Amino acid sequence: MSLMTSEELATSTELDTREREERSDSLKLEPVRGAVLVVEDDPAHREILVEMLAGWGYEPLPVGSAEEAEFAVRNKRMDAAIVDVFLPGRSGATLMSRLRERFPQSVLIGVSAMSDGAMARKCKGLGADLFIGKPLDPERLAEALRSRHTSWH
Repeated sequence: MSLMTSEELATSTELDTREREERSDSLKLEPVRGAVLVVEDDPAHREILVEMLAGWGYEPLPVGSAEEAEFAVRNKRMDAAIVDVFLPGRSGATLMSRLRERFPQSVLIGVSAMSDGAMARKCKGLGADLFIGKPLDPERLAEALRSRHTSWH
């Protein structure tokens, strides 16, 4: 067994340190962009939204009803919300109005499978920043979440 010279040892130590730094850099998570309330009664759609949001660096708050949504944000801050307009029980439309009052600076996005101009106007009237028809276009959703619309409210 041969011993390393001090120069070889220094070079080896530098390489080990650099490799550890590179490994730790690749493991670092992107900072969380903000909390996004996801109000969707369909569990499959809700899960898809949660996975997309988490992948983009957001902290999703998934719920299945308007009642659950109000409970979920009772003691939390919310940076954005994606709300299905048609929910069982209390409607998503009523929820959007309440969220707009409580979180005036948050991005509020209404979604529905019934995507027409009348639905978009209804969401606008309830304080939504944007309406997106289902199936959701991921690029349009990502763009909406990055925006800070103030033109409608």
